[in-house]
Order: sequence, then C-alpha cells, then structure tokens
Amino acid sequence: MLPRRYRLMLALLLPALLLACRFSKTMLSPGTSVPVSQEAADQLEEKLGRLIQGEDNGTFSLQVTEAELTSYVVFKMTEQIDRPEELPLENFQARFAGGQMIFSGRVTAVCPLCFDVQVVASAHTRDGELDVSVDEAQMGTVRLSTGLLKNLSRIITETIIEAPERMERAVEIADVEIGEGVMQISGQVTEGGR
Repeated sequence: MLPRRYRLMLALLLPALLLACRFSKTMLSPGTSVPVSQEAADQLEEKLGRLIQGEDNGTFSLQVTEAELTSYVVFKMTEQIDRPEELPLENFQARFAGGQMIFSGRVTAVCPLCFDVQVVASAHTRDGELDVSVDEAQMGTVRLSTGLLKNLSRIITETIIEAPERMERAVEIADVEIGEGVMQISGQVTEGGR
C-alpha cells in the first residue's frame, strides 16, 4: 500500500490523470538518458556534507551535474520506501539547459494508470534565499494551470527556505546559474540557523 501522502496527492490529481491518459499523445523526448550511479549520488552527498560542515571557510560554490542530481534523487527516493517496486516514479531525470531545470519521469503507481510527467523550473536568489519558479508542468498531455504552477512554486520555495532552520548553520545563497548540464550555486554558510 502506498504511504498516505502519496494516496492524498493521487486523490487530488486523479481528474487530471484521467484526462492525461484519455488524450494519449507523447511528450517531447528529452534526448539521451542521464546516467544513474551510486558514485554520482555519493559525490553530491559529499559536496553537500562539506557545505553543511562549513569546510570552505564559510563561503561555498557548489557545482551540481545532471548525473549527480538525478542519481541523488533516485537513490534518496528508493531509501524512503520499503520495497523498490513501490516507487511511484520511474526513469527520473534531472536536466539543466537554457537557464532552466527540467525534471521528468514516468508515474507508475497510480492504480492501472501510467503517464509521463515533466516539470520545467527556474531558480533565482531573493534576499539570500533560493527562489524556485515552476515555469511549466505537464502530466501526460495535460499542462497544469498557471494557478497550480504558482502554488507548486510557493511550496517548493517554502520547503527550501525551511530546510536551513533545521540545521545549526545558516545558508545564504548569493547566486544561482544554470548552464548546459550543470548548476552552480554560491553563497555563504554561517553559524546559527535562521
């Protein structure tokens, strides 16, 4: 059985899911697959650990590749469930291109329904915090409305802002650059949470 949070999410999205399956066109293909490896996930985990520990005298410049983020998310999602076959998302991919982050995958654990999803987002800094804006999202052939995109952006940004509150150190983001295949985040880590 799916965890409660997944069941609630699916119950809220079921009407859109049914429409997505009814109009079965394919989404734009993102190209070649981003490779997933434990080594890439471990590299990002190590980078994040150094950042949190403040090993760089308080300032940091974090470079994240598509392979690192894709692998990290895949392995973290797998850790959160009891059985890997229960994972509700297959073929997760994180891409960086044209100043945007593109996340895609195939939702498989929705009763008998399966559909592709794609989320395109951009990231900026605002008052020392990371501000994520979901520019477009698609489930199957159904594009999410502007109102839903704004709510999704708000939830993601609030979650990112709350994360340092649980740490002993405060993180101030100075700059975010999304290039071809890589994202660069720079800033400062100081003692004491926000």
